[in-house]
Amino acid sequence: MKKHKINFKTPHRKNISISTELAISILLVTAVMLSLVYFMNSVFLSTIYLRYKKEAMEESFSELDEASADGTLYTAKYRVTFEKICGRNNLQILIASSNGVPVLTSQNEKDMLVSQLYRVMFSNEQEDGDKIVLNEESYTIELRKDSRMGEQYLILWGTLSDGNIIIMRAGMQPIKESAKISNSFLLFIALIVICVAVIVSYFIGEKITEPVKQLNKISKSMTNLDFNAKYVPRKRMNELDQLGENMNSMSEKLEQTILELKQANLSLKHDISVLNDNEKRRREFLSNVSHELKTPIALIQGYAEGLSDGIFTDPEDQKYYADVISDEAKKMNTIVKELLDLNQLEGGQYNLDLERFDIVELIKGTIGENKLLIEENGITVKFPYDQPYYVVGDDFFIERVFVNYLTNAIHYCEGEKIIDIRLEEIEDGVKISVMNTGNNIPEDSIGHVFEKFYKVDKARTRAYGGSGIGLSIVKAVMELHGRDYGVYNVDGGVVFYFTLDKG
Repeated sequence: MKKHKINFKTPHRKNISISTELAISILLVTAVMLSLVYFMNSVFLSTIYLRYKKEAMEESFSELDEASADGTLYTAKYRVTFEKICGRNNLQILIASSNGVPVLTSQNEKDMLVSQLYRVMFSNEQEDGDKIVLNEESYTIELRKDSRMGEQYLILWGTLSDGNIIIMRAGMQPIKESAKISNSFLLFIALIVICVAVIVSYFIGEKITEPVKQLNKISKSMTNLDFNAKYVPRKRMNELDQLGENMNSMSEKLEQTILELKQANLSLKHDISVLNDNEKRRREFLSNVSHELKTPIALIQGYAEGLSDGIFTDPEDQKYYADVISDEAKKMNTIVKELLDLNQLEGGQYNLDLERFDIVELIKGTIGENKLLIEENGITVKFPYDQPYYVVGDDFFIERVFVNYLTNAIHYCEGEKIIDIRLEEIEDGVKISVMNTGNNIPEDSIGHVFEKFYKVDKARTRAYGGSGIGLSIVKAVMELHGRDYGVYNVDGGVVFYFTLDKG
């Protein structure tokens, strides 16, 4: 049967796995986040630090102002608290009288604070980069730049409740150095994070995409009409596992639907063929039956008349001719049964029951049933298959086909007396062949062996009770299945074969 395949061409696309895409996505997100952190650290750290220092100065001024109001600021006991305020916020603080004489100062950089105090008290000049950050009634906070050192610092100057002048100073250079160190360290961390992200994303990607790969493999099998592959859900199910179970259900329904379609298609083809051939088959059937039954009827009639007329008086002769009559009657019965089966097959009275079954099990069972006949004839049967091999067909009629091939091989096996049974995968199914050693079929006969009542060796066929109908049944069954069958000679033997769809 000729099959036409339709190929749909799709544009060539470069494939990339989901795990790779996931790994790239994780790396991109990681890189973007690290870049954002680097940017935020570079741009906003100084601003945040300035705000933090401003609030620290305001808080420190409030504490010192409160101490000046209750008169505890200049006591020896408060000196420890004063040093804690300076150290806690990293501030240099100077408190002086209204005429500029220092009253209380932090331990470090007293001279620098005094010069800052004089600049505040006696100079209104501002350098480039100086900026007032906060201007309150009691104090002012200003961002200034030291032109000599090229550094920025934050300074608070104002008046306490007791009338003394206060000045606080906090350098900005440490935060810039910290930002620089932080960014350098961040780059180092980024390299480590990216390496770890590559490794982690690979393992995570493999785990996450494992069910997707399994589903992809199953879908490819389904496109090739292979429905054996099934999705195995994980213990903790998610949407992908539910999709896999749905695909399993769809696979089963598709397999059943395709089997039904094949059966319907075969039935339709057969019905069309039956309409064209019924009359021809009827005439051929009557002619062949008359010819085939003529010989056994004549023998039965002749020996029966002899027994009836008392020609054979010897009991052994009577038994012999009675056995001949019985054998010929059995042969006639076999012929009639096979003719009826063949007629029903060719007449469309049998509907195939297509199903998926194991051809290896069927062949082994048939060999076992014929074991005694095989051993009596000293034949070696080779069938080197143990694993199940599933095909699609009507197992009842396929068994009839194989039985006919096997019995035919047994009766005609000669020489080395070997029967070799093989399974061979072909493009659209599987080929089952039965080879027996012995004489080749003559070339002028090999094209007729599947015709009804055709016998290559009539004497030998009749000797083992053959009717010449078995191979015609094979032909009818295989044509109902729409599959190939045939016979060919090989060196030292003959091969009969038939094909089936893979299950």
